[in-house]
Amino acid sequence: MATLVFANHMPQIENGLIAAGQEAIVCMTEPHARLRGPAEQLPYRVVTINHWDAWSEIAAVAASLRGQIEHVATRWEGAIVPAAFVRDLLDLPGQTMHEAVGYVDKAVMKSRLHQGGVPVAQHRIVRHVPDVAAAADELGWPIVVKPLRGFASTNTHVIRSPDELADAQTAGRFEIPLDASPYYAGDPAFVGLARQGRILVEEYVDIVHEYHCDGLWIDGEPVYQLPGLYHTPPLRGMGGMLGSVLLPTGSHDSRIVSDLATRAAKTLGIMTGFTHAEVLRTAGGRWLLGEIAYRPGGGGIQQAIGHAYGVDVPAIQAQVACGQTPDVQLTTRAPHPVVGWTGPAVPAGIVTAIADRQALLGHPGVIDATVAVKVGQQGGRTGSGLWGGLAGYTYLEGDSVGQVLGMMHDAAERYRVRVDEPQLAGAR
Repeated sequence: MATLVFANHMPQIENGLIAAGQEAIVCMTEPHARLRGPAEQLPYRVVTINHWDAWSEIAAVAASLRGQIEHVATRWEGAIVPAAFVRDLLDLPGQTMHEAVGYVDKAVMKSRLHQGGVPVAQHRIVRHVPDVAAAADELGWPIVVKPLRGFASTNTHVIRSPDELADAQTAGRFEIPLDASPYYAGDPAFVGLARQGRILVEEYVDIVHEYHCDGLWIDGEPVYQLPGLYHTPPLRGMGGMLGSVLLPTGSHDSRIVSDLATRAAKTLGIMTGFTHAEVLRTAGGRWLLGEIAYRPGGGGIQQAIGHAYGVDVPAIQAQVACGQTPDVQLTTRAPHPVVGWTGPAVPAGIVTAIADRQALLGHPGVIDATVAVKVGQQGGRTGSGLWGGLAGYTYLEGDSVGQVLGMMHDAAERYRVRVDEPQLAGAR
């Protein structure tokens, strides 16, 4: 029996399944399937749908595969609910659609977390942009507006005053779709915010530090919860250097972050799978659960976990995907136990120069590095296909959190990314 994998342009789960000798059937949108190349050259069967909200097509895929699959897996945010839909239709084990909605719809998520006693930012849901002002008056200015379903700070805006909101409306800021590379073209998160049907309005939180926590769960209990600290909160850092460092287990911040992430997952419902939580520490000393996803974290987090603790996260993903119980043993890296990662965003435009991998290696504290873009490729927030449109990831090691954070700027600068910037209309 096969595992049905819902995937975008990232083939981690299906590649892991094939490497382990397991059968995989991969469901993708038609644009993502074209990015993979000819189906006959792939080591797995491919079925396609038009988009992730094509429920009748997804139901037809489920019906056609009844009796051929026994598990459904995904690591793509946009396919979490469709994967659960198929499980419900075929009575397969794993996350239900009710649980999946709580991890994907940010308003449902925050309502369930608040009801479960997990501290979160206050929020309101509005149907139209003109309704944002009334919600902001209730919550207090400034506010954050974002899609109900989104990722990587896409279409997320900080609005500081009624005048700023009015200016944004006049400029059509909420009407214009965001540019997206072929990796993300057609994703609903990139549609103009005003055209998405519902808008989430949140209390603005003055973030001093933003943390992440990645968990592996088996039968409702965490096998591990591994916290990290972002160099810069992602909403603030998008378009520039991004990165994070894994925190030593047992530290004060590590314990708080792990506890909040664990409480959030148990509140929303979790049996077996991966979670990625964002935890915020405010200027006023509050600790809040920002969001939690039912998937491994993006960026360089999973590879950093592998370097820090000696675990093969992609192989574990494949085992979980096909219903196996992984045997996970964490070991601490020596002699430099603190591990992080970083990378520079590729500016909008066509890449004209970038360093090769060898130029990134051999520097103090560098474990490994990747380069994800080539000369001639499109840059911008989605051009590379990596989180934040980064050019690649450099993995770092050191003796303290501060030391690793201090290496990140130089490591990102070594990519030497250059682009021909796009010309503005009317420019000469």
